[in-house]
Amino acid sequence: MLRIFLLLLNAYLLVLIQSSVTSILLPNFLKPDLMLIWVAYLGAYGSLTEGALLTLFGALLYDVFSGSPFGLFLFVYLIIFFTIKLVAKFLIFGDSLRFQWMLVALSMIFQAFLLIAVPTALEFHDHFFLPEFAWILPQILITCAASWPFFSLWKKLQTLEH
Repeated sequence: MLRIFLLLLNAYLLVLIQSSVTSILLPNFLKPDLMLIWVAYLGAYGSLTEGALLTLFGALLYDVFSGSPFGLFLFVYLIIFFTIKLVAKFLIFGDSLRFQWMLVALSMIFQAFLLIAVPTALEFHDHFFLPEFAWILPQILITCAASWPFFSLWKKLQTLEH
């Protein structure tokens, strides 16, 4: 129970940091996507039910704080979470730093695709600002670099109740 509370609190803090602090300190193309790191971690190492509920909570918070069309990131993050869970059925996920970076990088590429495809398919792309394509590589590199301390922290939290 303590672990779940800490993970929920963590989601709240990540959303606050991502939606306010990084916006002040960093230019848009250098902002790490902290929520995506969290979703990738839950997809790779969390249980299906617990991870889906935590992803749902974090995505709802992010939708509220980000100012994006409501439900967009909820949909995108849940799709990413379930895709990682599906891939985990066929591949053995490791604990290496290279694996974490690859998982986060591929998740960011998939997220970029979804953030272009979903608004276009739902025809609200006229009211939605998409970042330039040139932003993807620097943002992937920054997000991958930021993933290591978070993955380490969450693995320690995972052992709290075991």
